[in-house]
Amino acid sequence: MSPLPVFQLLLQDNPNLFTTEGLSALLEDCIRLKYPKRHKFTYPSLLNQQVYLSLANLSDSSNEEGEIIRRILSDPKGWCLDAPAEVNVGAKFYDMGKMFGPGFGTDLFLYHTVRDNIQQLQKSLGISGVRTRNISVRVRPGRCRWRSLSKRRHRLFSYPALEDQLVMQESDRVTLQQAAPEIIKYFISLVQMPLEYRLFLVDEKEQKIPTSVSAVENAVSSATIAEISTESFDWELTGANCWRGKSVERLDPDEILLIVHLDWSEKEFIFFEAQHPNLSRFPWTDTTAE
Repeated sequence: MSPLPVFQLLLQDNPNLFTTEGLSALLEDCIRLKYPKRHKFTYPSLLNQQVYLSLANLSDSSNEEGEIIRRILSDPKGWCLDAPAEVNVGAKFYDMGKMFGPGFGTDLFLYHTVRDNIQQLQKSLGISGVRTRNISVRVRPGRCRWRSLSKRRHRLFSYPALEDQLVMQESDRVTLQQAAPEIIKYFISLVQMPLEYRLFLVDEKEQKIPTSVSAVENAVSSATIAEISTESFDWELTGANCWRGKSVERLDPDEILLIVHLDWSEKEFIFFEAQHPNLSRFPWTDTTAE
């Protein structure tokens, strides 16, 4: 199956394939192929292994790499038993299958090949790697004669963000840099809510150092990209000082995270974290029960 018929097939699954959202959904489906019963596929055609191999340009039976991949897929544990000694030595990489599953290395190779091909297609078609995301945080109003204390307002914010598996086009840089100051200001507005989140600077050793709003404001002029996200967990004690968290959605999140990138290579950045003032959200730090 050549690449053209494959894309024609995928277009039948989703006519919006050649968009930022369409390509992002395609790569998300590829990631989820390992556990198909846990995911609703935008492109169910991917469940046909030949379709997936075609996206990696490995479906041709005359293609040596394709033949090797098919052999590994058919028997991930024993594919190298009759291979030269040096291949057997190199195949120790696949011992990670004990932790990740026997086909871990093959899955990783295939996905990276598909992702590289999709990114090349994205660049050739000039498809943006940026899409709009929304974040909503509950604002607790102060006491007002005209507002019932039971009511809550929600601070909704929309902002452009780079899709994790897509590449940044030149035009995307302008979009992201122009949006950075507003994203940082939004983060500051959340920290300054009456709820009074605790603000920290997270250093390279992941130590959380109390900091001020002015430190966040100082990052505005140097920002190339700003990323904001929230995290909340229900925690379960599993042993002495051991906690297991299950991700949940809360309108007043446990943590609000801000990453301010200082260069386009994303190697230099400043990481801020705002924590909910209710320490029961972080039970390992809560001493109220003692």
